[in-house]
Amino acid sequence: MSALPPPAGRDKAELDKTDLDKSSPDESGPVTDPRLASAHAPSAWEQFLLARSSDVFCRAWLALICEKFPAVRQGAVLIEASDGQSYVPIAVWPLANADMARMGGAVQLTLAERRVAVQAVEEQPGLLHVAVPIAVHERIGGAVVLEVAMERQAIQPLLREMHWGSAWLTNLLGKRELDQALESNARSMGILETIATTLRHTRFQQALFDLCNELRRRFDASRVAIGLVHDAKIRLVALSEAATFEKSSPLVQAYTDAMGETCDLAQVVHARKPETSDGPVESYRAHSALLQRVGADALLSLPVSEQARTVAVLTLERTGGEDFSEAERRWLETFAALFAPVLTQRVDAERSSLQRMRDEVMRFWGALLGPRYLLWKLAGIVAFVCIALAVFLPVSYRVSAKTVTEGAIQRVAAAPFEGYLAAGLVRAGDTVRKGQVLAQLDDHELLVERAKWASERDQYDNKLREAMANHELSAIQVTSAQLQEAQAQLDLLEDKLARVRVLAPYDGVVVSGDLSQQIGTPVEAGKKLFEIAPLGSYRIILQVDERDIAQVQTGQTGELVMSGLAGKPMPFSVAKIMPVATAQDGKNFYRVEAKLQHDSPLLLPGMEGVGKIGVGRRQLGWVLLHSTLDWLRLTLWNWGL
Repeated sequence: MSALPPPAGRDKAELDKTDLDKSSPDESGPVTDPRLASAHAPSAWEQFLLARSSDVFCRAWLALICEKFPAVRQGAVLIEASDGQSYVPIAVWPLANADMARMGGAVQLTLAERRVAVQAVEEQPGLLHVAVPIAVHERIGGAVVLEVAMERQAIQPLLREMHWGSAWLTNLLGKRELDQALESNARSMGILETIATTLRHTRFQQALFDLCNELRRRFDASRVAIGLVHDAKIRLVALSEAATFEKSSPLVQAYTDAMGETCDLAQVVHARKPETSDGPVESYRAHSALLQRVGADALLSLPVSEQARTVAVLTLERTGGEDFSEAERRWLETFAALFAPVLTQRVDAERSSLQRMRDEVMRFWGALLGPRYLLWKLAGIVAFVCIALAVFLPVSYRVSAKTVTEGAIQRVAAAPFEGYLAAGLVRAGDTVRKGQVLAQLDDHELLVERAKWASERDQYDNKLREAMANHELSAIQVTSAQLQEAQAQLDLLEDKLARVRVLAPYDGVVVSGDLSQQIGTPVEAGKKLFEIAPLGSYRIILQVDERDIAQVQTGQTGELVMSGLAGKPMPFSVAKIMPVATAQDGKNFYRVEAKLQHDSPLLLPGMEGVGKIGVGRRQLGWVLLHSTLDWLRLTLWNWGL
């Protein structure tokens, strides 16, 4: 029997003419015209009191209403279909015929407006269509429609009778919904209890084994099997009443084939022996083979799907001639839908580290090579281009090093003798000319000493003259020696006085030395007071890290940028590599001397900067990663790998 269209939002829709034309009475309770019924047929009251099904009850109720009012020509009772989107006839009176289709307008009106509808039949004046809604829990659960031959003024008794009588149908539909709610609640509790079995055990294998036993007990099955799907391959993991089984046995292979057939069809497979089925039986090759091997009467295989992907298959077999009912099938389908996420989570949790890595790699490749995931594909293309450039693109590689300038020749201005500092006239960075006084020592003691020795020299000279006048040979020799000693001391003092002032040896710049804060302090003979480098003659000192020194060779060229001259790179060439390393900041550096190709008047000794030595062309990836790779190799070597 065809379903009526839903009333909501379709006020102008008409009842499908085939709804009532094609309706036929149920075989359990044939509908006959009471006026034509035979004498031995049960009366409407007897049918109403003894009814054991909803359709018989509704037909008897409709017959009582129609027999009470002779003006009723025909009628029908419609109830809401199981999908909740349409209404279908459950009872008609006296018999289904083509004229019933014209009552669809009244039915549509009463369902849409939720009130009693009375419409006149245009093609047959004098006829009325009367439709009464049946309310169930504040919603419309059905409708009763009658076609009567009476005036509108005389319809009140009929409406009153239909109003009071509709309470029977309301109770019937309410009981129907209550039974459905109780059945749904029992089904939900059973499903939750069964799913709880899979969460009870720590080991997933034991949980699946207990699940098979629980399903076997609940459905009185002879055996229940569960197979997991991974990479389009099915593996039987649990059998009821069998803690262990031979995985290569023919029985296990038969179960695997049947589960594979279910997985390929992606639908529930219900297989039965032909002799145990009343209707036509669909042929499933693998399930038929399994039926023959295990000797069962019925098989039911359900795919367990998660996000449109089959993750497992449940197979139940039953012997004894009893088949799986539609209610049991719905129970199992609901259970499979709720069991799928639980199964997926438990399977993922049981994976080993290698399996997790493998799955992540496969997922990554699937995102790159499969459909969708445009951003992943774009990122993959960018990464591929970057790797290709790093492997195949040669670039110029330069070794960077901290750089400082030194004079090509450096002279030290030292203290000529012990004394006290009287004046410091220059500081580091000052430009000096040849012969310019740099510092001066205190000469007071030297002048006093010179006056002393000058006086003694005059005394010895007078004594020598007196001895020569007296012709005293021995006195002449002694006095002559003393006179020479006094003269030597006097010459020494004159020499020191001449060197009291420290002079610049040539034109240049003071590289180091600042005595402005040391006036009056004693100095030792030979102490370095200043370092002076000539102007216009420099050498570049680069501090090359020991990890890069192997690539630096004499004659290589580079560029130098000083901190004070950042906008003017200056070319240089490597002149000498010193084979001595110095430690600085926890690292070892080698001293490399370089020579500027063009002297710069702006360059001064002591200026610092960064120099880059060109050592050739290397692949871009090697330039970016060689330091890390060298460190990794050294670390592995230290660990003994």
